[in-house]
Amino acid sequence: MNRVKSFYQALVVILLFSIAKQGFANSLNNEIFVDGSEHGQSLSIKGNYYLDEASDLTAQQVWQQRSQFQVNDDSNAWLDEISGSVWSYYTVSNRSDSEVTVYFEYPYHQPATLALYQKQPSSAEFIRQKTSQFETGSDRAMAIARVTLPVVLQANESKQILVESYSDIGTARFTDFRLWSTKAIVKATNLEHLIFAAVVTFILLSSLISFGLYKFLKEKFFFWYSLFAVSSIPVMGLSTGILNLYVAGLDYHPLGTISMVVMMAAGIQFIRVYSNASYHSLLADKAMHLTMVLVLLGLPVAIIGFHELAMQIQQIAIFTFPVAIIAAIYCGSLGEKQITTMVLAKLLFFVVLISTNLQAWGWVKPSYGLVFLPTIGMLGQLICLIWAMYSKALVHVKEGSAEEINTINDAYERAFELQEQVKQQNQMLKAAKEQAEFEARTDMLTHLPNRRAFMNLAKMAIAQAVRQEKPLSFIAFDIDNFKTINDQYGHPAGDKTLKEVGDLTRSIIRASDFCGRIGGEEFMIGCHNNSMGDAYHLAERIRKAIENHVIVYEDMEFSTTVSIGLAQLSEEDDLESVIKKADEAMYLSKSNGKNKVTHYAA
Repeated sequence: MNRVKSFYQALVVILLFSIAKQGFANSLNNEIFVDGSEHGQSLSIKGNYYLDEASDLTAQQVWQQRSQFQVNDDSNAWLDEISGSVWSYYTVSNRSDSEVTVYFEYPYHQPATLALYQKQPSSAEFIRQKTSQFETGSDRAMAIARVTLPVVLQANESKQILVESYSDIGTARFTDFRLWSTKAIVKATNLEHLIFAAVVTFILLSSLISFGLYKFLKEKFFFWYSLFAVSSIPVMGLSTGILNLYVAGLDYHPLGTISMVVMMAAGIQFIRVYSNASYHSLLADKAMHLTMVLVLLGLPVAIIGFHELAMQIQQIAIFTFPVAIIAAIYCGSLGEKQITTMVLAKLLFFVVLISTNLQAWGWVKPSYGLVFLPTIGMLGQLICLIWAMYSKALVHVKEGSAEEINTINDAYERAFELQEQVKQQNQMLKAAKEQAEFEARTDMLTHLPNRRAFMNLAKMAIAQAVRQEKPLSFIAFDIDNFKTINDQYGHPAGDKTLKEVGDLTRSIIRASDFCGRIGGEEFMIGCHNNSMGDAYHLAERIRKAIENHVIVYEDMEFSTTVSIGLAQLSEEDDLESVIKKADEAMYLSKSNGKNKVTHYAA
């Protein structure tokens, strides 16, 4: 009796399993009815999918394992990172009385390959779809957006469809497809290309204008804008898929990663130069340099072929971009002008970067409109950047024009004064002559000897040192970031800086030494009977005194530093060679971080 009962129980279980299996098989027969009016409808709740992580199954083998298909719905349409193939199944039926062509599109994330297989319900063999509407070569990689796979349905015909998306690296995958009619997809494609062409034209024109302004105004942020904007074109072309439509078989990963690295590096360098970080804050400047190093790490990795690792480095580097933005805001708080619009532009750029990558990682379920976010966001950001650069360039031009007008006015006033002196009585001629001779050998701003007078003193000092066999040293120094002082506080503040640096130097050197202003912000000291050690101690005293000195101009306070080079006269030296040695040592101090003393022999 128990055996009979067990037999009936087993029979019931087998029957229920068969019903369940049949029910699942029926779930694979969900039909999609088309009539040629489709305009991008989502198929997220109409299909089923199967994961082939080894990507070694054919369409026939996948079809034979259809009992293992999973039902696709809104809760699991967005999959985790997967390498290999994701197969989706649909039954498409044409209930109209005419032929209909529809297109399957995968618009959210770009796998390496997309292939469509189709068969009649009565047939056993799947036929692989090898061409697409905008394809320029057979079996090419699929591209976002608009490269799609067509299915032709005769009147009242049905077809069973398998779509395979494949990638050889782990990427977040989406099982949803969209369905288009021929008329709708052509219209949408033309509109996208028109928008993209307009944006690219705008970028190229603004880049050329910016490069021209760089050549004219010598402001480096114009150059970095040009590089940033041009490198954004392949990034947008690949992220939207439009570039793939014109270049068959384009290897997405190297070009996309390299372009992204160049674009981000140029963007950070633009922020650094625009905010004048090297002048305002050593900490801010170092922070921007660190972000630059992290961004550039992905470049050699991508070039040598480790594309997945390069992409991961680039994605991590995106999170360091706000560091550069915060550093720029800090420089603005220290007095850098025209910083607000630039910061807003870079914040918009960061939003575009992070939203695009959050979709790629599968952390954010995308919408179809987000396909166009890179293009729209980049356009908005570039418009903000152009306005920011225009404002800053306008300030630059105005300050330059004011300087030229002041120079011309000073020249006219000086000429008038000289003319009046000529008309004075004869007893004034001697005094005028003495004044002219004083001006010829003196820098009128610092009251130090000018270059010509200093060189005459240096010649006599060299002759005396050789004759008496005594040491003679020269100290050359240059005010660091002097242009920034002029730009930030105005040229009168720069003149006061030169005067106070000259006064400080005069108060420190000995009566036997001689100092002169030999160029714009460059000074030089000749030290009689001074060994290199004595000259070094004197140079350090001057460097520290200038570093600690606070310059007050109107209601502003600021300080500056100098880079110093030392050279001692040797037996084979003449005036030109020993001055050149001191200059070279000074430039070494500048290239090694500024605010340093460097000995030529060292």
